[in-house]
Amino acid sequence: MKDRLLQWLVCPSCRGDLSLEAAAREAGEIWDGELSCARCSARYAVTRGIPRLLPGALSATALATAERFGYEWTRFAEIRHEYEAQFLGWIAPLGRDIFVGRRVLDAGCGKGRHLRLASRFGAQEVIGIDLGPAVEMAAQNTADLANVHVVQADLTRPPIRPGSMELIYSIGVLHHLQEPVSGFRALAPLLSPEGLLVAWVYAREGNGWVLTLVDPIRRLTRRLPLAVVSGLAWVLTLPLWAAVRTLYGPARSWPRLCAVLPYQSYLADLATFPFRELHSIAFDQLLAPVTHFLARGDVERCFVEASLALWSLRWHHDNSWAACGVRRDRQY
Repeated sequence: MKDRLLQWLVCPSCRGDLSLEAAAREAGEIWDGELSCARCSARYAVTRGIPRLLPGALSATALATAERFGYEWTRFAEIRHEYEAQFLGWIAPLGRDIFVGRRVLDAGCGKGRHLRLASRFGAQEVIGIDLGPAVEMAAQNTADLANVHVVQADLTRPPIRPGSMELIYSIGVLHHLQEPVSGFRALAPLLSPEGLLVAWVYAREGNGWVLTLVDPIRRLTRRLPLAVVSGLAWVLTLPLWAAVRTLYGPARSWPRLCAVLPYQSYLADLATFPFRELHSIAFDQLLAPVTHFLARGDVERCFVEASLALWSLRWHHDNSWAACGVRRDRQY
């Protein structure tokens, strides 16, 4: 943990200021210590360089979600160059330049793959928060980046100073909350007056076969041991891998074939990934305790209820929503 991170952190319980106590340092950074709230006297540990700003009580669903996705990211921890194009697709029409010089929050940073990109795109500071053990991998994957900070926290009660973030993005996370709108409501107050909130979530539109075939399986596998789910996902990845390599990849050069292949826009983009990444994607679909598929109207309502003006809403790959909003009192 870097000392300057303290200026953007607050107590997740009462929003009070935090002070550092009993710090042990390594290589000029805080490796172990304790943060104390000046308002409510709550105390939070800093261990292995990560502030652990967890609220006093978490729901069983939130804990299970954090544990299961943490298991995934600690076993599929590598960072791939293909992630850049994927990330830019999820945040379009925004691009690399939107990060330059901005203070950025990654709400649900997982293993840290997007933290590295935000840093490389020119962000001034990048803060990643995640609820579970994934923060360990995020910290390891960004240890060489001076402008990246990792915090263990609940994004529905974020320990971030209100009005302090100039760009917030949440990729593939909000639809796994018990109530997705709670994430929008929690993140919106953190925006600076000219800040932007970017969210990528699963769409109900275009996902009929997933809702019919995959989601019922997930409702069973979400209760199974994770090693079993991973093994099942590996088996399911075999036909997916074969289809992506023999049909969807080559189809990118054959417009007529593209026109008849289901899910072509999405699966063709996976053709450059190795088998292990497709295994991770299949595993990701089967492990979540909660998954929502949001209709367009649901996304619009989330922004309205979070007092945000929806600036851009795009149906991405015919199966997801890429949305961007601004504070309602200032149009971007």
